[in-house]
Amino acid sequence: MRSNRALGSALALLGLVCVVGVPVRAAGLDPPPEGADAREIAGRAVAALRGEATVIEATMIVRRKGGSRSRELRFRSFDDRPANRAFIRILDARDAAAGMAFLKLRPNLWKYEPEDERVLRIAPSEALEPFMGGDFTNDDLIHINSEIDDYEHRLLGVDPRPDGIANLPAYAVEYTPHEASAAVWGRIVALIEVEHGTPLRCDFYDADGKLARVMRFGDIREVRGRRFPHVWTAQPQDSKGNETRIEVHEVRFDARFDDATWAAAVASLTTATSKPCSISSRMCDSVQRLADMPARIILSIPCLRNCNTRSLVSGP
Repeated sequence: MRSNRALGSALALLGLVCVVGVPVRAAGLDPPPEGADAREIAGRAVAALRGEATVIEATMIVRRKGGSRSRELRFRSFDDRPANRAFIRILDARDAAAGMAFLKLRPNLWKYEPEDERVLRIAPSEALEPFMGGDFTNDDLIHINSEIDDYEHRLLGVDPRPDGIANLPAYAVEYTPHEASAAVWGRIVALIEVEHGTPLRCDFYDADGKLARVMRFGDIREVRGRRFPHVWTAQPQDSKGNETRIEVHEVRFDARFDDATWAAAVASLTTATSKPCSISSRMCDSVQRLADMPARIILSIPCLRNCNTRSLVSGP
């Protein structure tokens, strides 16, 4: 399975986000404090980026060699971590991406394409595909895989100067995927701030052990008791000069989501037109009928992949 893990993506922030790391030189690390637990540290990093119910509004800027901007877009992300569901809407873009949306209700992930007015199901194998053409992946922002449950964690030590920053010691934690997991990386090495559990940097390695991507977290500010990074950058190592930057404008950790919220999101993705959606041999031609159905039923319908849609009018 690992040989099939290609390059690409918890908080994954949306994660997400992912958790953070750097190339680790054992000689440059201090020994960890007695009793420090690698899995618990990884959990703190996830909690620093993702509350129980988190809403983020941010701008993503994709830069290519030479410093030119190839894409800039604004998005809003809804992340219900306990229920493992997420929704992302592209609010504004300089191209046809405006109005695009992603909806995850595990184990299904859907994408709405406004230009073609269609809803597509995204396969788990596409977790490493670039999110909106940048250097973050679907997994980074929609959290398809779990950086806690899909990996083994090993504490390598404490870096006293992560990325050359003084007075900010960070745990160095190695993530290795379980054999049976669907995790997409061969290995992740993460630096996580000792005091607050804030991610500082992630190094992602492919199945052959080659460094594939570096992710950094900066502009850390206090938000409701969390030290939350407001700037995330991803740099692919096989395309020097390329970079994608996410600038977070607003983050809320106290959002309230219920099943009706997510059923409405599903309905907005499946507004029937001349090609209605077949549900158990019945024709679903009413948004209200979709909204009234439990989300777990709606998202189990494989043929939604072929539904035409008018537009995505609203999110949760």
